[in-house]
Amino acid sequence: MKALKLVLVSGTFVMAALFLSACNKSEPTMPLTLSQSGSIMLKAESKTTSGTIPVIGGDLALSVFDVNLAKIQIQENSGFDVEQEGEYNDGDIDNEETETDSSGFDVEQEGENNDGGTNDNEAETDEELEESEESDASDITLNGPFSLNIASGFVEIGSFDVYPGTFKKVDVTFSISSEQPYNGNSIVMNGEFTDEAGTTTPVILNSKFDKSFETLLSGNGITVTANTTVPVTIIFDFNKIFSNLNFSSATVTNGTLLIDDSHNTQLLTTFEKNLNNSVEFEED
Repeated sequence: MKALKLVLVSGTFVMAALFLSACNKSEPTMPLTLSQSGSIMLKAESKTTSGTIPVIGGDLALSVFDVNLAKIQIQENSGFDVEQEGEYNDGDIDNEETETDSSGFDVEQEGENNDGGTNDNEAETDEELEESEESDASDITLNGPFSLNIASGFVEIGSFDVYPGTFKKVDVTFSISSEQPYNGNSIVMNGEFTDEAGTTTPVILNSKFDKSFETLLSGNGITVTANTTVPVTIIFDFNKIFSNLNFSSATVTNGTLLIDDSHNTQLLTTFEKNLNNSVEFEED
């Protein structure tokens, strides 16, 4: 009988030890010392090599260049698996919820597994988790709309709080707006075309470009450290945007050179095709 009691007591200790061992195998957590202590100051500006923009057949001078952006997404490679959720991070919101930053714009800063589906981390092996941590990065999603008139100078977009890290790539999404000055377009341009003979013609361009494209940050990206603000500029290179546009063969309607989905459509197609390689992001 004593031997039986001893076996039962020993079995109880073994079960307790196994239970405690299983509880200690918890998933790794972020260091509590990591804080959202960095920020980026974002602005947009245009770039030309001279006061006017060279086009085929003459020169173009702009008075208005309005761009409507729906979203700017900056991809971060910090080495940590973090969710960047905006300035007022109380830890309770999930990956897809939106916070409002101090700039007044919505900021979604998503965790590395935010692909719109279910988080299956619990079913992944340690090797898969390690590979995921190395390859995925947290994203900062700045939700607009951002209406930018960059015909002559720069526009400040705002300051956004972020975790310290290194940012490599940016996705830009254009969006059609029914508001003024777009009236069903995403890009509106007004200017004057001066041909080689010196004749000046008003130009109006309306584009419904509503696609996204990705661009790399210049150099090796930008690095934000704790308690610092890094200025970042979206640069629209007008010389590249208007490259290979042949204004000399354009049709003039009632004294105005119109470029839209009904007038001079080939110029519009070239203009929209050029956008993908004409927008740059640089640290000031």
